[in-house]
Amino acid sequence: MRTWKPVGVVLAGLAMALVFVTSSPAGGPAAPEDYEMQPEVVAPGVYAVMTPARDFPSRENLGWNANMAFVVTGEGVLVFDTGSSETMGVALRAAIREVTDQPVRWIVNSHSHGDHWLGNHAFAEDDPEIMAGPEAIERMEAEAETWVENFREMTEGATGDTTPLLPNTPVDERVTRDLGGKEVVIVPSGGAHSPGDLIVWLPQTKILLAGDVVYSDRAPSVWDGDVARWIELLDELIALEPDVVVPGHGRLEGAETLPRLQNYLATLWDAIEEGVDQGLPDYETVPLVRERMADIIEDYPGFEDKIDRSVATTYPDVEAAVF
Repeated sequence: MRTWKPVGVVLAGLAMALVFVTSSPAGGPAAPEDYEMQPEVVAPGVYAVMTPARDFPSRENLGWNANMAFVVTGEGVLVFDTGSSETMGVALRAAIREVTDQPVRWIVNSHSHGDHWLGNHAFAEDDPEIMAGPEAIERMEAEAETWVENFREMTEGATGDTTPLLPNTPVDERVTRDLGGKEVVIVPSGGAHSPGDLIVWLPQTKILLAGDVVYSDRAPSVWDGDVARWIELLDELIALEPDVVVPGHGRLEGAETLPRLQNYLATLWDAIEEGVDQGLPDYETVPLVRERMADIIEDYPGFEDKIDRSVATTYPDVEAAVF
């Protein structure tokens, strides 16, 4: 059984990639109207809310660095991920209200990292069913306040105060539900990107709401996941033949984003395996990984910010698989 990486480890990876993190927020909290959220129609009744940011939460992006989505049904709205703060959730709620007056009846939190679920409380008045993987829920409960404080520091106060609202429905196996006349398939990833990841597949419109198991034009964060399982999962997602993929980070793309990401992860794994076979320690494997991935990284900005940590955290899994 894999060992969970605690929130401190994950956030250390975030902080390492920041040029500056303040310990005394000075800029003040953002207001909901500061987030220019523009719902984008990707299929009838299905909307993506895409961040322009390609970096970690910061004062410049006001903490909004992850994508969100929502589905308008005949009986209410399904929301997929709610952002890094309660204020961001309020901004998302306002963006939904531009499209429909229906209540938010269901929320799926893709995983436990705070940039994907801390906006939940903005929808509390609708009393939604909130779904997440059981491992993710356990982590959310233990780590919520740490996420809130770290985002506040990373954004120099922009994300402000947040009242965490935990999911109330654990989903630990693939399930197909009829939500307001929409067929919604909720798929656990098997811990590909992080323990308790959930994906939403909308077969009627062939839309994949992927969360962080898909990064499009941003280097993936692999240090909280299982890269071997991630590569396998992408085979399963490729077989769905989606028309549109809404990634957790990066731009909207079609099905072509899936084999491209799989190639990134497989090349990372194979290069580390080559280093293991040569008896190199993890830090001496990094130049080899850079060389093997040289033709890939132009599609994934932020590679240099992440590669040292990606090798260090994937190396033990590769080593265990080899030996």
